[in-house]
Order: sequence, then C-alpha cells, then structure tokens
Amino acid sequence: MKPALKFLGIMAVLLLCLLGCEDKKQEVSSGDMNSTAWADTIIYEVLISNPNPLDEWATTKVKDVQHKKMVDDLFDMIYSGKKKAYHYYTNKALSIEDIKAMEADERYTRNRIGKLQFTETWRYNKNNLILKKQIHSILLAYELYNEANELRGYKAAFYIKL
Repeated sequence: MKPALKFLGIMAVLLLCLLGCEDKKQEVSSGDMNSTAWADTIIYEVLISNPNPLDEWATTKVKDVQHKKMVDDLFDMIYSGKKKAYHYYTNKALSIEDIKAMEADERYTRNRIGKLQFTETWRYNKNNLILKKQIHSILLAYELYNEANELRGYKAAFYIKL
C-alpha cells in the first residue's frame, strides 16, 4: 500500500499546484493584464489660460481652471524640495536659485504661464472600460509677446518629473 499512498500524495500535490496556479491566473488577469497600452509615451499641450478674450472657445476650455492655484502648487513642489525642476532642453536639474532667478525676470512671472505640456503613459482596460493615465512630467510654458503686445507663442521654462 505504500506505493499507492505515495501515488495519491503526489497526485494531491499536483492537484493543489494546478488549483493554486489557476487562482493566480485569475487574480492577475483581473488586474492590469487586461489593459493595453494606448500610448506608451504621449506628449501633449494643455492651454491653462486664455490670452485672447475674444476667443470664446479658448475661454470655454479654461473657464474652470484654477490657474493661480495650479501654478503655485507646481512651484511649491520645487521650493519645498519634494520635486526637482529640469531644463527642458538639456535635462539638467535646476536649483531653487535658478527658479528664483527666472521668477525675478518680469517676462517669466507666474501669471504668464499659459500652457502645460504633459508626458504620460495611457493604459486602457477593455473589460472594465477604464483608462489609466500616468503622468511622468509636466513642462511649464510662458506666453511670449511681441512689441505690439500680441501673443507670439510660448516658451518652455522647465519641467517637473512626477
């Protein structure tokens, strides 16, 4: 009977392994395994203030944006040391003194930050109909004006890694 007991023991262990593996598959497949990358990396700009009050569509898009709060919070991340600012072109870390010097220039006041540029990953779960966006960085861009005080475009200031 010993060979029969040994055989039953081996079968019981195999059965437990199979059942245990099956539970793990269900656990994993109910999570992010069912999501697909819509964008491994996507970079896009968002207008956060409207420099042209005659542009009704732009006014509508930003009507609920808390511009001052948002911009102040982004600067607070840097000044508190919780996040670092980086040069948009060289990717070199900027010091708090660098940011203060930028803010001392009247062309780069906080109220002139008109756009943010986000770098994100987007994953879509088809089973749950959920889109998850993970922000990697936020770039702040200042409005640039010509001599006639007309908006010429936007100048990248720095970005913050999140």
